[in-house]
Amino acid sequence: MLVPHYSRNRHAGGRGKILENSACLSRQMNPAHLRKLFKLDETEGIDILMNDSMAVGTTRTTTGRLLAHCLTLQSEYIGLTPLDRRKEKGQFFTPPEVCGFMADLLPSNLPATFRLLDPGAGIGALSAAVCDRFLGVRSSRRLQIDLFENDAAALPFLRKTLDCCSQAMRAHGHSMSYEIHAKDFILDAAASVFGSPSLFNEPSHLGDFDAVIMNPPYFKVTKSSPYASVMEDVVHGQPNIYAFFLAAGAQMLRPGGELVAITPRSFCNGLYFRGFRHWFFDKMALDRIHLFESRTEAFRDVLQESVITASHRLGKPSSTVAVSTSFGLDLHTARPAILPISTVIDDSCGHANIRIFASAEERAISEVVESWPHRFSELGLRISTGPVVMFRATEFLLAEPNGNDSAPLLSVFNVKPFQTEWPLIHKKHPTAFKVCRDSQRLLLPTRNYVLLRRFSAKEERRRLTASFLLASDIAQPFVALENHLNYVCHAERELTVDEAYGLTALFNSALLDRYFRTISGNTQVNATEIRSMKFPSLHTVAIIGRKVRQLASLDSDAVELIVLRELGINCDLSAHLLEGTLFSHI
Repeated sequence: MLVPHYSRNRHAGGRGKILENSACLSRQMNPAHLRKLFKLDETEGIDILMNDSMAVGTTRTTTGRLLAHCLTLQSEYIGLTPLDRRKEKGQFFTPPEVCGFMADLLPSNLPATFRLLDPGAGIGALSAAVCDRFLGVRSSRRLQIDLFENDAAALPFLRKTLDCCSQAMRAHGHSMSYEIHAKDFILDAAASVFGSPSLFNEPSHLGDFDAVIMNPPYFKVTKSSPYASVMEDVVHGQPNIYAFFLAAGAQMLRPGGELVAITPRSFCNGLYFRGFRHWFFDKMALDRIHLFESRTEAFRDVLQESVITASHRLGKPSSTVAVSTSFGLDLHTARPAILPISTVIDDSCGHANIRIFASAEERAISEVVESWPHRFSELGLRISTGPVVMFRATEFLLAEPNGNDSAPLLSVFNVKPFQTEWPLIHKKHPTAFKVCRDSQRLLLPTRNYVLLRRFSAKEERRRLTASFLLASDIAQPFVALENHLNYVCHAERELTVDEAYGLTALFNSALLDRYFRTISGNTQVNATEIRSMKFPSLHTVAIIGRKVRQLASLDSDAVELIVLRELGINCDLSAHLLEGTLFSHI
């Protein structure tokens, strides 16, 4: 063992004692107290705090008959199409509850003629949900739908859905026309609206749309892909195809037109999507976000959290954003909070990151963290990814240590909260790394480090998990870190033991973990996100570490209390983080 395995069992002086002695727990959460807690003046609303609902239209709690008919066709298609083939195409069908919710986010005042674009239409569930909404409108309307779907196997089912919708619309006094484009939406439609016309991209004849509704496909795009060539002015790096769909949909809207989409949350932060976010918000104003907190309830095969966004083509920018969350598909219980746009879109470091607050306390947590004086990188701290990629370094992997001719090999299996366990003998995982001239580039000198897991499991409670690695516990001159770990060190000197303990306590705290969840919906903890985060001074970090080291055992509640006290977190928020009962979810 590099670091002793401290017991995390609660003791007599643990959570119960901490909360029993907190005089602030009995305080009433009335409006005046909430304004004081969140530093709001009398002119500012407390919608997020008091859980007021927003008049955006009532979300349907039942499935419309046109959507129900489409779902029957969808089941037939799924029965005929292997799962592997659907995954290969990035095809994830929209649950009916989500279809109805998204259709209800379209404009409340539908014009006499309404032009709708449904790219990546699948079997037509989203368009069917929109038609269900039209059936409830008394005065006559004309609906024109353009749909893109390049899966030949889906097209017969899509036509059946739309024919049924057209008949029902006529029966209710409306008219509906549709055109199915059996083409690739990006390579054909997007190519016609981005860049100058050429032999390969003709000018668009589709015109501008009143609304776009989409559940685009999800798969990564390489730099050499023809998709990347079409969208090179919008998205850089290796993002996901869904971002191209969002950009193309936005480009094809009329001024004031609405875009409603369900996508992974990954576009909300990170370097790969930074250019896209700037491009998108130069053209679009964000009106609504709904977050699915569970990574499995909406789409069981998607590793990231999913979000529904509603935005409009700029004419009049939004000053506020409605934010709501649900654990699963219980969308009708979601009660939006109205937040200033500057609270949700943070461009303070030039990244235009989108922050999603699931509850009132998360907004308070964000205000605390962002009041800290320095960004992580400004403190002289450096975070990097472990250099060892297992399958590329097989000749250096050892089943057992071999004195100074080997170095400890650490991966996610070795890192637990506050403890780095080594060696862990496992028949499938090597424990050591050969030290030789050829392996030097993959080794780190033995120093004090903080280790941070780069990935969390789908429904793991924590996003941030950290341990310290102290030079005094390692006999060998080198250490090898696998690339599923991030490591933290100081750029100009070695971290002190107190700093290592203090940083580990911060990363493992509920305070920082909850904050990180507001800025990232990925299973991956990216070094870029950590570098841009605000942090307390290293002096404060060292004080936290010194007090943590004095504990008889590293009980998680006792460590949390030290972190909260040394950072001056108020009683109400501290009580919530220790017990989780102060506020209700929105």
